[in-house]
Amino acid sequence: MMPFRRSMPLLLLAVLAACGRSEKPTPPLKVDACELFTAADAAAIAGESIAAMSSTIDEARGRDPGQCIYNSGNLEQPRILSLLIRQHRSPEAAKRVQEASRATFETMTGGHVQDVPGLGDGALWIGGRLQQLHVLRGAVQLVITVQSPDGTDQLKPARQIAEKALARLSTVAKT
Repeated sequence: MMPFRRSMPLLLLAVLAACGRSEKPTPPLKVDACELFTAADAAAIAGESIAAMSSTIDEARGRDPGQCIYNSGNLEQPRILSLLIRQHRSPEAAKRVQEASRATFETMTGGHVQDVPGLGDGALWIGGRLQQLHVLRGAVQLVITVQSPDGTDQLKPARQIAEKALARLSTVAKT
């Protein structure tokens, strides 16, 4: 019985390693979030003027092409509209990450998490204080945030951003 107990961790490690090998890695796309979600898109959705947001780190090192952030409010009452691109190893890995995040998001928002059918390869709306739409397309995960100072549900404008970004992502993936 003792040799089996000693070999159990090695067996578990071998099984876990084999699970990861069955997935075919997806090469990362060279895509800029601000090409998928433009300033014109943000202004149209906000219905008012917008400003691109940056930090001192962005100014020192350059903007991260994986994210694009706009503000249609002001510093006291911001209205954030943003797109973050996350690229995973494979479509299966992206799905696992999104599903594994669900419980955390439900805890953070008091249960304000729902599936959004008909969008990408799977989508979750995280309402409450977060106001984020997480959309999968293959190994790519788009995280769209639309926050309003008055706290109203922003699924509709987030979905508009996702639809435009997914359409543009399709053309980038073909090139």
